[in-house]
Amino acid sequence: MSIINYKFFTTPDKRRRRFRTILLLMERMSKNGIDIKFTICDNIYMNIAIYILSALTMVAGTATAVLYQTRRNVGALIAKMLAAVLFVIAGIIAFSVRSASETMCALILAGLFPALGGDWFLAVKEIAPDEKRDYRNFALGVICFGIAQILYLLAFLADAEFRFVPAFIPLIVLPLFCTLISLLTKQIHIEKKRLPFVVCYGLLLGTTLAMAASRYYLNPTTGGLIAMIGAAAFVLSDMSLACFFFADKIKDRRFFNFPVMILYFGAQVLYILAMIF
Repeated sequence: MSIINYKFFTTPDKRRRRFRTILLLMERMSKNGIDIKFTICDNIYMNIAIYILSALTMVAGTATAVLYQTRRNVGALIAKMLAAVLFVIAGIIAFSVRSASETMCALILAGLFPALGGDWFLAVKEIAPDEKRDYRNFALGVICFGIAQILYLLAFLADAEFRFVPAFIPLIVLPLFCTLISLLTKQIHIEKKRLPFVVCYGLLLGTTLAMAASRYYLNPTTGGLIAMIGAAAFVLSDMSLACFFFADKIKDRRFFNFPVMILYFGAQVLYILAMIF
């Protein structure tokens, strides 16, 4: 409609009301645009915070290994708990700006808390004054990590819509197979009272790895790849931990603290990054 026709068919009052309506809509669109810009900026800052906290987690984790290597177990406990607190904070921030599904991210975040508890018990184990407390802290630590693995497993299972590729079943028994070979060749020695914890936790590790691999196969995303690498790092870390705890033939097992800590904290960081990819 031309300007002449528009003026002809409308009264001045209607034109003023419509003009005010247009101005109001433009104002709202402008505000929404500003809000969107603020949201984008906030997400960028949050992601930067996650990367910084992840890097600090790895630094503290490496420092933990160094302190164990130099027999400073109390200092190692402090550094290890600092790393654990850092990855929990990073996980909380990652959940707030998540790109992956809410259910998966919530379960991963929930798993970080029992993992922090497991870190505490296994760190205290290294300064336990007697065998009874050593065993108690070992058992509590494995239970905490077992709960964390169950939550991680459920996270990947839910995100895959409860689908699983049978070809990845061998991964479930991989940790147990390696443990069995080490026992048969007498490379490691595990007390009978600790063996059930090792077997059950090994099954959980393998199942989580198999589920992460199956999830990535069904939906090959960057986040899925990151999570699968994280699950593999968990398995390698705990294999190194088994050598540290049970490889009696090795005179100085402290060196295993480096792969244990670097792979373990790396796995937690990768799970956190999987939330935002």
